[in-house]
Amino acid sequence: MYRSTRAAGVLLALASLLALSGCAGSLRENYQRDKAAGHVYRKPLAQMWPEVKAVLKEKGYSWRENPGRYVLETEWRDAGGGTLGPATSYRFLVEGVTLTTGGAVLRVQRAERTSQDIGVGYVDGVVKTRRDLASAIEGSDASGKLPTEKRTARDLELELELLRRIDPEGAARLEADAKAAHP
Repeated sequence: MYRSTRAAGVLLALASLLALSGCAGSLRENYQRDKAAGHVYRKPLAQMWPEVKAVLKEKGYSWRENPGRYVLETEWRDAGGGTLGPATSYRFLVEGVTLTTGGAVLRVQRAERTSQDIGVGYVDGVVKTRRDLASAIEGSDASGKLPTEKRTARDLELELELLRRIDPEGAARLEADAKAAHP
């Protein structure tokens, strides 16, 4: 009896330790994302912009650019769904801004849109011809598609990825700070 209680205690302690180490890793990642949001790059935007495009290209995006400015907007990219559930797609707006105090910042907005087709609804009465069906559908209150939902938010995950790619030394300092803050 004592052995099984002791083994259960050891397993519980081990499970707690693993859970806490996982939490610390998650806290470190959150810390890095939050701090990356305020990162000021010391490189000029002209030097950083090709890396921004390379990261987006690796993710499979194409884009339109605003000539003479460091702004690009990707095309919508399908994320799946559709046949039996909602269809979701994403696009990014990336903007590079040179600060008057020196340095530059990159801001990434991620837009998400979700739409879903729905059935036409029930038809009352007997439908004998296509014309009967067409008029029954036309008279129904169903549109065949739910309204599209759109959401936009800052994408700190992509901003952190850009930081790691463009300024590896700054990203390493940020990682060290995260480990110190959440051991």
